[in-house]
Amino acid sequence: MILLVENSEDDAALMRRILGKQLPDSEICVAKDGREALELLASWGDEKPQLLLIDVHLPRVSRLQVLEEVRKSPLTRHVPVVMLSSSQDNSDVMRSYDLGANSFLVKADQTGQFEATIHEIVPYWLHLNHTPANRPGTAGR
Repeated sequence: MILLVENSEDDAALMRRILGKQLPDSEICVAKDGREALELLASWGDEKPQLLLIDVHLPRVSRLQVLEEVRKSPLTRHVPVVMLSSSQDNSDVMRSYDLGANSFLVKADQTGQFEATIHEIVPYWLHLNHTPANRPGTAGR
């Protein structure tokens, strides 16, 4: 399962389409803001996502609060978190890493470039990266 936290309906639809093609057997859950993301994570009990993709600019509860809560929880502290932004603001990058993000990606302006980026990162985080949450090559099985 992948949790995408994205307030832009267009970006969320694009990401779902890209991820759906790449991972047809994986569940893609979307939260529209930070509060909804935290509520979803809490409602899943012992189940945890294999990957969190979080937009940097979120309403209601900020991406920083979401990241802090994810890293505080024994259940989700090792889940890979990729921050997504249309901005290259260095303070956003530094703060995200300071709070435990595993990666910070700038959203490409063109759909084809963005799709290529997602096609590169997802296999790394789900199939090659080794965390206590998964073993390489076992994601989605």
